[in-house]
Amino acid sequence: MIDESRLAFDLEERFENALRKTATAWRQAVDHRLRRLGVSRVYWMTIAAAMQARSPLSQSTLANALAISPTSMVQTIDCMVKDGLVKRESSASDRRLKRIVVTDAGAHLYSHLKDEVADIRRQMLAMVELEELGHLTELLEKLRIRWQDSRASCH
Repeated sequence: MIDESRLAFDLEERFENALRKTATAWRQAVDHRLRRLGVSRVYWMTIAAAMQARSPLSQSTLANALAISPTSMVQTIDCMVKDGLVKRESSASDRRLKRIVVTDAGAHLYSHLKDEVADIRRQMLAMVELEELGHLTELLEKLRIRWQDSRASCH
């Protein structure tokens, strides 16, 4: 029983390390490619989140979605506005609330970056069989949902 418990702990720890190190390697590969294109990962994540949203998101919603501080989000949006990639629009219901809207230039950049990131993803996943990828994706989604559900029930 103790050996089995120890093996389970070792495997869980190994899984955690593998997940963290893989996520880091993935981020580094994306960062490297985007840097060559003169774009930061935060720019990419911001523009991708804004493009994929069903309606314009507020700065605070974007910050939460990207797990970055509201201050960093404001600075990023300021730079992106200056670069002509997004614009701030006041909410019709609350003038204090600023929603982020992607400009035509931002949409063009998104289209280009989306292809670049897809290329990185294909390269990184080339060795993984489609069935394995499906199982792994389902496992990660299940873990994320359970974690979110357990955190929500604690509040």
